[in-house]
Amino acid sequence: MDRSKTSKYYSIFKPEWVDFCLPAYFLYSELVLVLVRGGEKFSHPLLVAGFSLGAGFLLSGLIGLTSPKTKRILTMIVMLAAAILFAVESVVRSVFLTYMSPQGLISGAGGVMTGYTGEVKNSILYGVPKMFLFIGPCILLLVLIFKRKLHGDRGPEGKGFCAIFFAVGFALSLFLSVSASEGTTRALYTSRISFSGTTESFGLITASRLFMAPSFRSKGTSGFVTEAQDTPTPVVTEAPELPEELPEIPDPTAIPTPAEPIREIEYGKNEMDLDFSGVLENEATRGVTEYILSNEASSKNAYTGLFAGKNLILIAAESYADAFITPELTPTLWRLSRNGFYFSDYYQPEWGGSTTTGEMAYLTGLAPQWGDDSMIKTSGHNMYFTMGNQLKRQGYNSWAFHNGAYDYYSRQTTHQNLGYDEWIANETGMAELCGQEYPTDTSMIENTIDLWIDAQPFSVYYMTLSGHAPYKEDLDVVQRWYPEVSAVYGDTYAEKVIYYICCQMELENMLSILVSRLEEAGIADNTVIGLVGDHYPYGLGAGEAWGNDRSYIPDLLGPLDHDWQRDKNGLIIWSGCLENENSDMQCEISSPVMSLDVLPTLSNLFGVTFDSRLLPGRDVFADTHGLVFWSSLDWVTEQGRFDWGEQQFYPAEGYGEDPEYIASVNRLVENKFAMSREIVETDYYGHLFGTS
Repeated sequence: MDRSKTSKYYSIFKPEWVDFCLPAYFLYSELVLVLVRGGEKFSHPLLVAGFSLGAGFLLSGLIGLTSPKTKRILTMIVMLAAAILFAVESVVRSVFLTYMSPQGLISGAGGVMTGYTGEVKNSILYGVPKMFLFIGPCILLLVLIFKRKLHGDRGPEGKGFCAIFFAVGFALSLFLSVSASEGTTRALYTSRISFSGTTESFGLITASRLFMAPSFRSKGTSGFVTEAQDTPTPVVTEAPELPEELPEIPDPTAIPTPAEPIREIEYGKNEMDLDFSGVLENEATRGVTEYILSNEASSKNAYTGLFAGKNLILIAAESYADAFITPELTPTLWRLSRNGFYFSDYYQPEWGGSTTTGEMAYLTGLAPQWGDDSMIKTSGHNMYFTMGNQLKRQGYNSWAFHNGAYDYYSRQTTHQNLGYDEWIANETGMAELCGQEYPTDTSMIENTIDLWIDAQPFSVYYMTLSGHAPYKEDLDVVQRWYPEVSAVYGDTYAEKVIYYICCQMELENMLSILVSRLEEAGIADNTVIGLVGDHYPYGLGAGEAWGNDRSYIPDLLGPLDHDWQRDKNGLIIWSGCLENENSDMQCEISSPVMSLDVLPTLSNLFGVTFDSRLLPGRDVFADTHGLVFWSSLDWVTEQGRFDWGEQQFYPAEGYGEDPEYIASVNRLVENKFAMSREIVETDYYGHLFGTS
């Protein structure tokens, strides 16, 4: 054999060490990411390994088509970019216990990183060794290249090995994508419900690819789960058979009989007479429209219009959890939660984001699926059904307030679009009103209430701040409230939890002032207060960022074996009329309720014209049954709880395991996510109702 020919062919297919750098580094970084977050394993480790190697081979093959010098430079650049992404994500998760999409890091939502400079600095300081684990291999590669250890030239025609790498990477990625799109991983992989959840299931490389790539699915024709049928009709959306009566809720057909009638109740459906022809003809909106039309509207009931014409104050309370409420320490929170509508099985799911995702679920009634960019995606869209917009169309005066930065999470572009004429936060008037930047919740209510209390009917929204982490002894609010809190709780809680409760005492004081002023003005009976938390108190979690040596969340909430325990909270809907003329309407709602249910429930209570088919949540007073679901696709109903990752159902007392029921609820959850996603991405309400 001609040795020159053998040498030529060998040079064509001869690999260089630099060719293996990207596959090895991607796999290495994914493994390190698991280690630095405490060793929590990936949900699908084999898929993570395969996707990492596939992406590495694919990129290495493409880069190998360039000249040897360019190949080394590009390999170095790609590795460094990946190292920065992994290092930043490790810091973000240590601070906020969630991963943030690359878009979120780049966009205004990335202000999270600068908004809590001290905590981020702490995390970086303590996380330097971890970060070096990501940056170190890049430094090593640079040294080896500089010392010419990785040099070599296969010749200008030597592209065969690159083709092999590319083919292997492409085939592996394609095969794994098809595999992940089937079975129990399908919804998490194809629906892109949560960046953080996708990262924890398939790795950061795959999550970044899925969330940054444009959508290849046909708009309006996919995303909804249907059973095999002769004709492509949408899946039936009614939940499987449940008990006929919702526990603890009065008979929805029983009309209250106060001394003087306060409203006319017209039973029927919460359904609007809408022309769907345009959205059915539009390819982008046809699929979601067919799904919506397959839903049955929920019934009006004894609570329909109970609050018609009343003022509304919505409060999203930072890191609020009602576990610390006592009649001695928090008499106002206790009063509001016990003398109104008490939701004893309420959940505020963590949507793979932070405060802004909690706000989106509560205010828009749609499930967030883009992390901290979720609310931003609604900017400029017609958010027709928010309480702000529904009441604004009825002539209400409206304001939105926050004692934090005005542009945090880009709220300056989102909240007026939610139906609030004025957005008052720091840099837009709050500091001037309160005489200080970032005032307490107490100061915020004291200095803003006179703007609206005499402007009935009013629709007001508050986003609080005092409950935000970190919870430290030297905080002014801790110093102010510590004697009272420690006197009540003593040794019941660890000091860190006592500090948290001290911060939440600002919310209690804010509400005390608010209710007192409403009563002084004689309008408490004509005003409704709705209060929810934005997310669980993650600042009590373990991590250097918050100065915690361990997780203190179980100290406050009890044992946490699952997210449904962590995210269980309390929802308050109160009006003075529920303590007076309508006291007979007070009740406890013990069926499962979630943040997506708040908007349709309030819409029914205020008697506004809305279409229940167009919202994924439910009016809890209607002839509907409870469903709570998470971005992980876990869910809770009256019949039990389902862990999607483990594919395990835990039946409630009196129920058994019914595979058909589980499959039906799984489809329902996926469809509700798809519905929310399509409504936001297509500006569905804009197509249906016109521009806002």
